[in-house]
Amino acid sequence: MRSVVLAISGSLREPSFTEKILDLCIKGLGENQEVHKFYPHKMNIGPCKGCRSCWEPKTPGECVQKDDFEQILDVYKRADYFLLATPLYFFDLPATVKNVIDRFFIILEPAQIKSAGGGSTHPKRLGRHPKAALISSCGFAEIENFDLLRQHFRLICEHTDWSWSGEILVSEAGAAAAPKLFDRKYNLIEKAGAELLEGMISQKTTNAIAAPVMPAEDYRRMVTLNFEGGVIAKAKVAVIAIKAMRDKKKIRE
Repeated sequence: MRSVVLAISGSLREPSFTEKILDLCIKGLGENQEVHKFYPHKMNIGPCKGCRSCWEPKTPGECVQKDDFEQILDVYKRADYFLLATPLYFFDLPATVKNVIDRFFIILEPAQIKSAGGGSTHPKRLGRHPKAALISSCGFAEIENFDLLRQHFRLICEHTDWSWSGEILVSEAGAAAAPKLFDRKYNLIEKAGAELLEGMISQKTTNAIAAPVMPAEDYRRMVTLNFEGGVIAKAKVAVIAIKAMRDKKKIRE
């Protein structure tokens, strides 16, 4: 039986590195999947108005806004997997992606109950518990820049009853254009998709994907040179990339 994959591709850039790693994860899930990928920034999705019409007895679970979020919700009603792929914008979700998450207010019921963690939460509509994975990339070198987003995503999963099933986090995204430097990461991201199919992305795989490809100081210098542009800057970037490849080879040996 085919599984239904709901994927949010949240980068506003084309081509998108974040979408590339999302596609590698989907590839790892295998061919026997029904994949629905959505691009929030290309869709007409209004912000949640907080009007609570979806909580009214006359219109339970119905949003007053008839827009493109209905397409996402229709897939969600059958989804076995929820893949949230987003670049890191000011240490959290881009506004267009947060807009989509806010609209899932519609799956909540107005009553308040005690959560599994001991706090307060709402009962849920639709009875869906998709395996949810966070996929994100960051232009800074330090993996700690994802801390707020990771916490946010786990909290979202807790209050929507989505089954948190791991994360794929790639820092130093500005080095992805260097030939072969990210090849091992790409293989590991595909492996993460295969692990997700079995139940959960392992911490070992997550850590290996997150491992830096070069020292932070070298990376910062590379990114700065990329923005400067010009022949000399490109030559210096190539030198940094070659050094990183040689260092990786020495480690393997």
